[in-house]
Parts: sequence; structure tokens; C-alpha cells
Amino acid sequence: MAHLEWKEHYRIGYKDIDAQHRALLDLLNQLIDLMDQGGPQAGISRIFQRLCHYATTHFANEEAYLRAAGYPELPHQQAEHAVFIQQLLTFDQTYNPTDPTLLEETRRFLQDWFLRHILESDLDYVPHMKRFYNQAPIRGILFDFGQVLCRFDNARFLEGLSSFCEKPAATLKEALYRDSTLTQDYEAGRIDSKAFLGGVSDLCGMQLPEADFIRIYTDIFTPIQASFDLIRKLKPAYRIGLISNTSPWHFEHAIRTSEVFPLLDAVTLSFEVGACKPDPRLFEDALQKLGLLAEECVFIDDQAAFAQAATDHLLHGITYTTPVALMAQLRQAKVEF
Repeated sequence: MAHLEWKEHYRIGYKDIDAQHRALLDLLNQLIDLMDQGGPQAGISRIFQRLCHYATTHFANEEAYLRAAGYPELPHQQAEHAVFIQQLLTFDQTYNPTDPTLLEETRRFLQDWFLRHILESDLDYVPHMKRFYNQAPIRGILFDFGQVLCRFDNARFLEGLSSFCEKPAATLKEALYRDSTLTQDYEAGRIDSKAFLGGVSDLCGMQLPEADFIRIYTDIFTPIQASFDLIRKLKPAYRIGLISNTSPWHFEHAIRTSEVFPLLDAVTLSFEVGACKPDPRLFEDALQKLGLLAEECVFIDDQAAFAQAATDHLLHGITYTTPVALMAQLRQAKVEF
């Protein structure tokens, strides 16, 4: 039997639910393939069990969204979910590779249920979800650091390096940012500070003194006072967090020492998570630390792609341009200060 192919009109519009639907579809296709090949009872049973476990997890997640939104048809959804799980268990217990009627019944049920449930039951709840979550009160504000809370100028770092190794700053820029992944690896936690210093020293052709290197590497930030003032205004009414693609030395010598750091309720750092924005793991980490739903939070970043990634993850993404524009966008999101 032909595979079920994921189609754009299957999208619910909620990234984690859509991802789970696609994963369910992959498991369904694996199961149907194995059945078509006359796979062994033990192999079929393992796929049934995996499918049952994943479906149970997905249904619990989906039902939590619907329950929070007060969806009136939640009992109907729960009933459909229960029927699917029970039918999976029944098929697992009665599977017989020599019974073509049972095989066809199983295939048809799995494919028909998946399509009908998504295209009818799941799509039916989308308008209600959008109305509810668009009205969810904002309780948390998440900020990027560089160019949102503090301006940074890598040219200062490059000029400092140039003064040590007597290579032109332009040459160092190409070597460090174009021809090397040192910075990306450092910020993603793939290398530590010692390895980063060693890599930059190699590019410079000399061993750089650690203390001097830290000074020129971290002395690139200038506070955006309007952003600091905004955090102070927001703090009494909102939980405040930070999500930053950054490195251990920038954190220790710039972020941690900033005057607003004590006001932060949650700090998510790329090198600790092991990934950089726009990876959704950073948003998930911040939301967990704040104890809030994505729909209850705003995320502010100077990179439009990162703000959009937050929106894709159900946060209210805002692209930072100027302090005045930011305040207008926050008020539009019904943030009061």
C-alpha cells in the first residue's frame, strides 16, 4: 500500500503539534511497510507499541492545549483518542500475517483514522485555539542581549587582536568569521574557552595572553540605556528572561556584570543548551525556567529570523529596531508599563 505523504493542508499551525503529527505519520508508514512485507510478529508488535506510546504522548500534549483554551469539544477529542489507542492495542494482540482480511482492515483503519482525525477533528479546533491564544495575557518578556540590551562592536575586538599580532583587522575578520567556525563552535558549546583561545591564537600566529585576550574579547559592549530602563519598568508586573547566543567569556564578563542581570528571572545561554537560535531548544529552555506557556511570552531580538522562530514556537516574536518602536510593539501586544 502506498505511503501516506505529508501535505501542507495537514498543518494545524502549531509547530509542536504539527511535528508530532508528522512523527505519527512516519510511524504509521513504518508499520504499514512492515505489514506489507509480511514482517515477523515481534517486529510488528514493537512498532505497534512505539506507535501507541508516541500517540499517547501526543494526545496528552494536544489535550493540554485544548483544556487550557477551554475547548468545548475536548471530550469528543478525548473519545477519539481513546478509540485509536484501544484499536492499536487490539490490532497488536490479534495481528496475523496470514490473514489478508485482517491486514487490510488494519491498514485502512490506520490511514483513514489519521486523515479523518486531522482533516476534521483537529482542524475544527484551530479557530478556537487562535481566538484563545491570541487573547492570552502576556506574563513574560524575553530579551536577546546583543543589539537589544547592549550594542556590540566586533571591530573593537579585531582592532585589539591586530595590535597584538600585527595582522590587519580585515584579515583577522575573514580568518575568524568567514573561514573559521570557532565563534559558532564556542557559542554552541562545542568547544571550551581554552580551545577558543588556542584557535584564535593559531589564526593570529602567536600565543595570546589569556588575560589580555579576555579584555579585548569582552570589551565590545555598550549598554542601551533605554532597554535597561524598560526592564525596570516591566519587572514589577512581568517575569523577565534572557535568550542569548553567547559564549562563556561574554557571559561572565559582560552579561553577568550588566546592571540588569539581577532583574532576570531566567537566563538561557546557547553554550549551556548546546545549540544556537533559532533552535527551538532555547525557547523551550527559557519557557521552562519561567514556568510560562509560549503564548504568554514575548521574545525580542534584533534578528528578524530569530523573532520569526519565536513566533513559529507560539511566542510573540518582535524584531527590535529602536527603543521607541519596541515600546510601540509591546503596547500593541497589550504589554503595560
